Amino acid sequence: MMRYKLFLLLTFLTNQVIITAQHTHETIPSTARADWGEFEKGELLKTELIDYKTTPIGKKILKKDKLRKGFEYVDSIKINRMVYNSDGLMVTGFVVQPKEKGNYPCIIYNRGGNRDMGSLLVGTAVVYMGKIAAAGFVVIASNYRGNSNSEGKEEFGGSDVNDVLNLIPALSQIEGADTSKIGMFGISRGGMMSYMTTRNNPQIKAVAVVGGMSNLFTMKRNRPDMESHVYSALIPNYEDDSENQLENRSAVFWAEELPRSTKFLLLHGTHDKAVSIEEPRELHNMFLEHNINHVFIEYKRDNHGVRKNAEHASEQINSWFLKYVKNGAEFEEEETRYALPEK
Repeated sequence: MMRYKLFLLLTFLTNQVIITAQHTHETIPSTARADWGEFEKGELLKTELIDYKTTPIGKKILKKDKLRKGFEYVDSIKINRMVYNSDGLMVTGFVVQPKEKGNYPCIIYNRGGNRDMGSLLVGTAVVYMGKIAAAGFVVIASNYRGNSNSEGKEEFGGSDVNDVLNLIPALSQIEGADTSKIGMFGISRGGMMSYMTTRNNPQIKAVAVVGGMSNLFTMKRNRPDMESHVYSALIPNYEDDSENQLENRSAVFWAEELPRSTKFLLLHGTHDKAVSIEEPRELHNMFLEHNINHVFIEYKRDNHGVRKNAEHASEQINSWFLKYVKNGAEFEEEETRYALPEK
């Protein structure tokens, strides 16, 4: 029960989509260069090992120096905060990987939210990235430019898409990272980032998306606050070119441009109030029309982040990555869509 309550709390804190600040977005000066120092010639990232036991999440999952049930995997992974080079900007994030030396496939983790709402925390690295890493992956994640002491300015699917793409060369400088095998995970806004990154990019072998955005027009209709607090505040040239800007961020309009070699897993709660179930249902239909390899799982009466079915979702995601990223299997799913009953 404690594990489940903690999971809910961390999901709420780290992965809510689009809890927005009530002000116009401005670039906040970054101290990243003062904190980390300049990159040396040819250097793409800097890392710093974290002792999770000294952090708030560590204190919550440790009881009398023993790990609570369900978190035994934490001692098998190592967690690093990092800064990396993205288009000449210093952007912050995390790297989580197995402690045991080896050559591991890679997963790019795309966070949800915008600005510092939904930013990566040590809790994110332990609970979400850590579970994937413990299954035998190097997991890397970006806060995106302009956020969490990163340089630059966030564009909610604009130039900050490069912050995801630039994780790929950064991975090449991480010991034990097999960059010939890369998958991607996205939650909420991170789903949008995952679709945009994989567009015309067959290098990504498999993608898993939880509560992902795929039609920003539908989002605007269901949540009018998105336009005033996110779209117009973050998306460049939005007032003069809103139709094109939203379409470019909405995978339903260009699903045919996604690689046929990439396998997509879509997980979504039918009672998701942040990102309507309409969005993945529409994307599923577009995937069928254009023969995009995928499986779409609906969780009946579940919410954003499928928190009621967290363990099932985690098992599906890890199995997907093991099958299609690590082992490079051919797509062989019998059904492309099914629904899990209310838990």
